[in-house]
This record gives sequence, C-alpha cells and structure tokens, in this order.
Amino acid sequence: MSAGLPDASPLESTPGVPLGDRPLKVVMVGGGFVTPYHAKGWHALPGVTLAALQSRTRSKAEETARRNGIPTVYDDFDTMLEGESPDIVDICTPPEAHPAQVAAAAARGIHIICQKPVATTLEDAKAMAATAARHRVRLMVHENFRFRVWYREIKRLLAEGLIGRPIYFHSTLRQGGTVTTAAHPDRPWTIARQPFFATMTPLIILESIIHQLDVARCMLGEADSLYAQARRISPHVRGEDMASLMLRFGDAIAVVERSYASRGHPTPPATSESVVIEGEDGALFLSRDGDIRVEVDRPGLRRTIVPGYDKTDAYARSYSETIAHFAACLRSGAAFETDIADNLKTFALTLAAYRSLDTGQAVQPTL
Repeated sequence: MSAGLPDASPLESTPGVPLGDRPLKVVMVGGGFVTPYHAKGWHALPGVTLAALQSRTRSKAEETARRNGIPTVYDDFDTMLEGESPDIVDICTPPEAHPAQVAAAAARGIHIICQKPVATTLEDAKAMAATAARHRVRLMVHENFRFRVWYREIKRLLAEGLIGRPIYFHSTLRQGGTVTTAAHPDRPWTIARQPFFATMTPLIILESIIHQLDVARCMLGEADSLYAQARRISPHVRGEDMASLMLRFGDAIAVVERSYASRGHPTPPATSESVVIEGEDGALFLSRDGDIRVEVDRPGLRRTIVPGYDKTDAYARSYSETIAHFAACLRSGAAFETDIADNLKTFALTLAAYRSLDTGQAVQPTL
C-alpha cells in the first residue's frame, strides 16, 4: 500500500505517491462525540468504503456503527487491521492512545488521519512522525478549524491584501460551558456534550485553544514567543477552563483567549470564535455567528466589504472538508495542509503555553 514513497523527514511536509482513482477502504477507531461527523465525511466520498469501527465497548460501538452506516464492528484494534486490511485508518480516540495506534497502522502500511491533539507529549508526537516516515505511510492530523468556511474565506481575503499586512490578531470565545447557568442549571453544557472534559487535565488550551493557535499560524505564520495565563474556575472540571495567551508573530501581536466558565454570554453552542485582524490598510471582523466584515480604511478610501458564503451546516462540513482534503491528497500525491510536520508546530506552540504557565514567563515555542 505504501511502496514507492520517497524518503522524507518526519519534520518536513512532503508529498506522497499518488493512489489514483482506485477504491479506498477505511476503518475507524473510537466511538465518541466526533465519530458521526467523521463517518458522514467518509460516506460522502466517491470510491471510498467505510468498512469497520473499533471501540473498547462493543455495545457502544455496535450502536454507533448502526447509526452511522458502518457494517462491521470490532473490539480490538489489531484484529480490525488484520481482518480488514484497509488503505486508511481514521483515529478518533483520546490522545494518549494515538502513539500505539499510529505505530500499529504504520507497521502494516496503512495511511493515517488522526484527531487532534495528536499526542500528549511532544516526544510522542515526534516519534509518531518518525514512525510514519520510517514505514513510508502518510500521516495527517484532523485539524478541522482551518477548513471552516469563514477561515478559508479570511485566508483568501488576507492573500488579496485588502487590509494590508496584518499587525494584530485577536481570537476569543467566551461561554458558560463548564459552569451551571440559567439555561443549564443541573449539568454544565460542555460536560453534558463531551463528558471527558470533567476529568481531562490539562484542558482548555490542549483541547480547544489548540484550534485557535492553528488558525493563527495559518493566517500569520510561525510564532516567535508566547505568554499564557490560565485558571480553573468550575468545580465540575479538573483542568483549566479559562485561558488568555499573548503571542508575537514577527511584527504582528496576537491575543488568543477562550473561556468555558463565563456566565452572561450567549447560550452555547457558538457558531464561531469572534476574530479581529487589523492590518496596515484596514481591519477584518469575524462575528460569533460566522459572518465576515472587512473595513478598508486608508487615506482616500473607506470601503466596507461583506463577502457572501454558504454557512449551512458549517460545523459538520468542516469535518467533511478535512476528510475530503486528506483523501484528495492521497489520490493526487499532494502534500497535506495539516500533515504531521505542520501540526507538530501547532502542537509545540500549544505545549509552550503550559511551559509559560509553569514558569510565569514568555517562552519560545521549540520543536
């Protein structure tokens, strides 16, 4: 399945040997919150068969498989790989399980798409990259925020130079997710939606702000430094549920914030983070509802631009678009936008936030 791939550094984004138009067989591992979104993405692709699902709890796996049109269920990962001989494995498990699952798939020549966060330590993530390179299989991290329609549009608008060179980036989302509220008086909304949040530590930076950091990298390039502050507010969680990060991207300053412990804001779920990007010739605004407004503002010209795009089912579509990108690049041989080499930079930036918390100092992200 992977013969003929060129030699590659695990820390460099590289293309692969095209798989062409032949049928592709996919198996999934993990039966949690994201599984239905992944399954929908695979079912939408022509020439792709989603053949099996593995989860430790067989009864849960059988129900998830039935609901999502997956014909075969396994309760052991290696047995599934041996029994199905897939072209692709889609890993939707907690990050501590990823290294062993990537190693098992790579050893069998199976290409891999893996949910974020890719691992729990930078050492494990780099080892996963090295394992994929050694076995000449392709490994992409499922970082779906980049594929949300408004972020694709913002990337396009920045490339057009409408607001000039970016000098400031602010991304924030605040909502009552880990605390009880008037709308959710008995059980916090986020914990009801994703129960593992209650025991996950670390929490909001590793699980959620990692998305915002990846978007910031996509828009601004690589960060030079980072300073973080965070707190645990809710008694219903063990990890931090409020955090603010300040970063320097060359000449641009960025502030990235998220809180699941903020009452008084609109009831979750939110469609998007609120984003402001200021440039030398204007500013771009993304609302919590996923709407973009551009204000061009320079001597002799003040102009408002409101681009149109389809926001229908945007959350689910971002999963499908990520999976479609993975499959298209496998077929064409093109480099993945969020391959393991690229995502290691996002992951290192995320872990740098915890180093900053530990030291109380600004730190440099390092691989």
